[in-house]
Amino acid sequence: MSERQRVRLFQPGAAGHRSTSGRPDLDSPEQIDRMVSLFYQRILEDPLLAPVFLEVARIDLDEHLPLIAAFWKKLLLGDDRYNRHMMAKHRAVDDKMPLTGAHHERWLGLFMANLDQHFEGPHTDRARQLAARIIDNLYEQLSQRR
Repeated sequence: MSERQRVRLFQPGAAGHRSTSGRPDLDSPEQIDRMVSLFYQRILEDPLLAPVFLEVARIDLDEHLPLIAAFWKKLLLGDDRYNRHMMAKHRAVDDKMPLTGAHHERWLGLFMANLDQHFEGPHTDRARQLAARIIDNLYEQLSQRR
């Protein structure tokens, strides 16, 4: 058997993962909605990030949470209803108050803690990978503007 034949690409759900912890995977729109809601509860209680979202960005949760859920549904489930450009929104916030490495690290830490506490499985693992890439890219893009 060649090396290429032994290596399989990651495909969410292909391994038939069964949670031993009873935590669900992010493999349905409902679980992604739940993940986003739980994550924003953490953000809005955080002394570093809450002011960014509430005072600087002035997000309307009723409008914002479905957009963020749609973003994650696109990334994790292939749902094509999200078609916005996230960098423009983050640049606008960064123009009002520069987003620092501390902001990005806290966001990622809260995101990962939320996943660790509530979710498990291949889609959750994919969300971890994507979140790390997204926050690195966001930080790099915003840092280059200064």
